[in-house]
Amino acid sequence: MSAADRSLRLVWLAAGAGLLLLAWQGHRVAHWLPAFEQGIERLGPWGPVVYCLALLLLEPLFVPDTLFALAAGAAFGPLAGTVYYAGAVYVTCLALQWLGGRWLKVPVLRRLESSERIRALVTKAASGGPRLTLLVRLVPVNQALLSYALGAAGVPLRNALVGNLGMFLHMLPTLYFGAAAVHMTRMAGTGHTQWERDGILGLLGLGVVVWLVLWLTRGRQP
Repeated sequence: MSAADRSLRLVWLAAGAGLLLLAWQGHRVAHWLPAFEQGIERLGPWGPVVYCLALLLLEPLFVPDTLFALAAGAAFGPLAGTVYYAGAVYVTCLALQWLGGRWLKVPVLRRLESSERIRALVTKAASGGPRLTLLVRLVPVNQALLSYALGAAGVPLRNALVGNLGMFLHMLPTLYFGAAAVHMTRMAGTGHTQWERDGILGLLGLGVVVWLVLWLTRGRQP
């Protein structure tokens, strides 16, 4: 097992421990949830619009993808959150790849001089089709930086139309965690009598998602 795999597993073990902590002590922070939910509700149909605009504006500045995924899961739930998050980040990454290849090629290539791993990955992707782009997107690095790099390396946008779908494999568990954290906190705050059962089901669901992502990405990087 590589150091990256070990680090990723440690992160998700910590996430699972965090969900258990929320199920046990979530009542201490549950009183904040109504204000949070009311704030989202007051925005009405503008809530998803505000979220997507924030992602479109901040993702190019290398704000961590994890924050957007957590926010989507917590604010909109796992299903709607996935739709808003996936749509916004997909469009943003296509735009950044276009910028990286057309207007920012020189500064991006200069920055890649200090990142040998990413430079090697995008160079391979430039010589292949959508499959190689998808495999590169499986790498858990900042997707904005990777988009700029793919563009600067000369990867065609037509390859990215399919290849960019690979990034969601390691982003969706984070979105699920955001939704599960809110659910655990709500259960603890309302004195839910079956939190043990629901909490275990939530942790099992997160575990299955994380295991699937690790299995799919192991040994499939170019």
